[in-house]
Amino acid sequence: MAGLASDRRRQVRKNFRSPVPVRWLGRTVMKSLFSRRQFGLLTASVMIPFATGSRKARASGAVTIIADDAVAATIVVPKERLPSVSYAAKELAWHLGKATSSSAVVIGEDVLHAHDASRPMIYLGRTRFAIDHRVDTDACPPEGCIIRTIGKDLCIAGVDHGGDPLDEDTSAGTLFGVYELLETYLGVRWLWPGELGTFVPSKGRWVIDPIDRICVPKLMMRHVRFGAKMKSETHPELGFSASAEKAYSRAQAVYMRRHRLGRRYRLNYGHAFTDWWKKYGKAHPEWFQLVDGRRGPTKRGGRYSMCISNPVLHRKIVERADLRRYAGALSVVNAVENDIPGLCQCNVCRALDGPEPADYRNFVSPGSKIADLPVVTDRYARSWLAIQRVAARENPKATVIGYAYFNYFAAPSPSVKLNENVLVGFCPSSWFYPRTSAEQAWMKQQWNGWAATGARIFMRTNYFLDGYCMPFVFAHQFADDFRNAALNGLVGTDFDSLTGQWATQGPTLYLMMCLQTRPSTPADVILDEYYSCFGAAADHIRAYFSYWETYTARYRDSIDALFEERRASRWGSFAKAADLVFPETCFAPAEHFLDSAEQAAADDAEASERVSFLRLGLEHARLCVQAARALAPVGAIGISIPDSDALKKLIAFRRSHETTWISNFNHCAWVEEQSWF
Repeated sequence: MAGLASDRRRQVRKNFRSPVPVRWLGRTVMKSLFSRRQFGLLTASVMIPFATGSRKARASGAVTIIADDAVAATIVVPKERLPSVSYAAKELAWHLGKATSSSAVVIGEDVLHAHDASRPMIYLGRTRFAIDHRVDTDACPPEGCIIRTIGKDLCIAGVDHGGDPLDEDTSAGTLFGVYELLETYLGVRWLWPGELGTFVPSKGRWVIDPIDRICVPKLMMRHVRFGAKMKSETHPELGFSASAEKAYSRAQAVYMRRHRLGRRYRLNYGHAFTDWWKKYGKAHPEWFQLVDGRRGPTKRGGRYSMCISNPVLHRKIVERADLRRYAGALSVVNAVENDIPGLCQCNVCRALDGPEPADYRNFVSPGSKIADLPVVTDRYARSWLAIQRVAARENPKATVIGYAYFNYFAAPSPSVKLNENVLVGFCPSSWFYPRTSAEQAWMKQQWNGWAATGARIFMRTNYFLDGYCMPFVFAHQFADDFRNAALNGLVGTDFDSLTGQWATQGPTLYLMMCLQTRPSTPADVILDEYYSCFGAAADHIRAYFSYWETYTARYRDSIDALFEERRASRWGSFAKAADLVFPETCFAPAEHFLDSAEQAAADDAEASERVSFLRLGLEHARLCVQAARALAPVGAIGISIPDSDALKKLIAFRRSHETTWISNFNHCAWVEEQSWF
């Protein structure tokens, strides 16, 4: 199979055109686009057209981008330009070249006088042309841009800041405008990192009708934790080589930026009190949990929660935020509890607790770490509000961030009311997909209950750590969750994490990326985009992933027992139980779908290569199952692991295919280290 795939790739490289270079007045500058990688409290619509008649009148004429199978427009950048604008020009030129097999010209506005003035121009960034035609980006929030046709020319100008254009904390409005143009008007699709995952329709002619739009990402934060840094320290041979790791990280960063991941302001939050016992425990033990009559950790070096109701603690939390430094500006007070349930038993904390929801125990697993704990949601919600009121004395714009987590995850009592200066990360510690229909409905009720408090809510879920490299597909259930959130107060995302299993979990990952920019688009519309990039094989690929999604859903009733049998965790040691959840018998039906897809795509080199990409992913998953069958039962009882042929085959496969990006092998190795050794 590996040899067949290699032969197919060589044939595709022979037949399928490579992207053409960018020319700066004839000088080639395109070497590689694939080399590294805030959050605001402003919500705007994804695409806001100008409302006034005078502004709409400025959009005039159609703009010819491609004519006679060649790029007809010249890309113009300011004489003095920020890195993100230069990068936007390269990205636009690269995609236009791929659509036409011709070179796109990028020119500085300062030498435009020497260029053919009859050609259409695409002006990027803060050009003199944009200024003269009153394309006023000062009206845009960070990450926003204006896309406007002016006569025969097109202007894309956004709010651009200095810094690495691939850094999510860099406002790159012009770059986002380029991606909006490519995705919405040209039909470009970014399925997975790298060229094969980039679908650009061939165009003999492309004319843009008059446009006058402001584009601003709807969600104030669109963030997926990078995932590429999770790797095995003791068995690095299971992961990427150093060179492949660097290349993969770059390709993934490019991919994520194409999906407009980013945030409007740099905000720091996370478990806030991990070192506080060491710093303050002796002087202020009353700030820490009271458990069985004692303050602080229950064992030396152990985790601990805070006495979150303590008003002196509230003042210290605000003091540490240094709000005066940011007076008059957006600032954050990090009140995220440590990575542990809320355990304080003091009378003040308990007095703040509300009644336990009547159906709560129906949805908490008896084996869960919170099964025997009381629900303490109300004490946390009320305490965040108290902290916010303290902070507002110094800075009315101060925003307190907390997590709805562990035994304070369930929605608070209806009487609890917060405000928009309390930002809650919805972070259930369990309830991974797949879920029963009752579980799905209950989880949405918890989200809606938090939204009803008046706080702002962002998705801070850990669901995407699940699944290892298996074809573990939960696209529709996730989309249903996301859709409910988007309709009920969702302001941002912070998903943990992007494990990068592109060839086995592709539709779910594509949905996750696209919904963050297009939250109102139906899931099946987005999935149809994904499948259509397989050409004549689209229906077969849809059936292939439908098989795996149905298979995944069927395991809802047994998956917890299988993981308990191997003492495995869904997110950290899935490879312990991979052979139980995905036995050898499950792979043969899936291969038939890929066989049919391969036949259907035989006359389309690019689509055929994408089918081979999925087949490699399935082969890799199968090798991992074989290794799990050989190693997991041994590792689970804690004795040394014998030399394994299955492991050798897996490592050899990864070395041969590590630059295909079918999988983030580093993350696989991280899971395997905790599963087999």
